[in-house]
Amino acid sequence: MESSIKFEMPKEQFYDKKNYEPLLLECLNRISFFIEKSGGGFSAPKSESKGQCDAIGKNGCYSIDFKRLLSQEGAQNVNETRLTEVTLCTGVTMSTPSKVSMRGEPSLLFPNIWGFFVSRSLHLNEKNKIVLEDKADRYMKETIKSLNRIICTKKHLLFFNPSRLVIENSHDNPIEVLCNRAKEALSMVSEARTKLSPGYETYYALLMNNEMVLFSEDFTHVGCIKLTSLDTWQKLRIKL
Repeated sequence: MESSIKFEMPKEQFYDKKNYEPLLLECLNRISFFIEKSGGGFSAPKSESKGQCDAIGKNGCYSIDFKRLLSQEGAQNVNETRLTEVTLCTGVTMSTPSKVSMRGEPSLLFPNIWGFFVSRSLHLNEKNKIVLEDKADRYMKETIKSLNRIICTKKHLLFFNPSRLVIENSHDNPIEVLCNRAKEALSMVSEARTKLSPGYETYYALLMNNEMVLFSEDFTHVGCIKLTSLDTWQKLRIKL
């Protein structure tokens, strides 16, 4: 039987940072590599008003900021196309049309940023900026602009890709399969980070089957954890 590899569309819960940030924080605190990095565990900041990182180590010794690999256009489209519930009176609600349908516009398909990196023509220019070969690609223009800003962030970063890779009937090690896909898609991000933000580490949190798998910037596997073992995952009520 041939192996099957596919990417799922990101679940709606991942469009809200209040959902995925606690999930990532719990993952870090369950993986020995990051427990050691943090000096005993990470905690969330009391406030992000001054640009604090999302995961702060013991005594502030090491901190990581979370960045979601989700297209700006895709997230905006989901927000504009979902139905909105309005309370009419006690115990009675009504679903109202989306903003897009109210304007009479067609819904755009969510542009999967992972697939975009693999299939579209991108390159690093002489300034180590990620550049679109197709200047007219309206779906990803703002996403690439945002990603270039993030790459220059002088913090340790954890990039989270909310698209789950589903691998079925594979004779190969699933983590190796994921690692190869990650290299193919994200090596440009690692290369740019190394050149533009030297001294700051980069990590990737990727969903695969029923696990969250974490890689370093050179795509060394640093840990993984079953999603169903995470309290924060249980609260999201996402079916695998």
